[in-house]
Amino acid sequence: MKGLVTEEIGSMVKVHIIRQEACGHCKACLSGYMEKDMDIDAQNLCDAEVGDWVELELQENAFMNAVLISYGIPLVGFFVGLFFGYFVVSPLVPLPDSLVSFLMGFAGILACYAWIRSQNARWEAGRYMPMAVRLTTEGYGVTE
Repeated sequence: MKGLVTEEIGSMVKVHIIRQEACGHCKACLSGYMEKDMDIDAQNLCDAEVGDWVELELQENAFMNAVLISYGIPLVGFFVGLFFGYFVVSPLVPLPDSLVSFLMGFAGILACYAWIRSQNARWEAGRYMPMAVRLTTEGYGVTE
């Protein structure tokens, strides 16, 4: 993917990208939910300056790892909460077992998302951040 560097922020750059029709509507970068134009922050590995065109990459398997973190961990939290609620908490409260189990499952999801959010700064600084890897020529169909 190509983009135009619009701002330098220390070792990062802000890159303006216009989603191409070839991207389709897979929603992998959430661009299917947004306008065609988007600005993203990327690590500046090619010493790009404002006005340069760069190629952006994600590290191998970064997208799948991000999906597993975003959906897999809360799913595990839901099931742990379900079982904990059904077998441990429901005998202690005078509510229906299924309601207690569901509420504890929901609490498990919320706890997982809270933990993921607390770790977000660490993950954004690492391998899940897009990288501007090399300078290139003007992107296809992109206007300034």
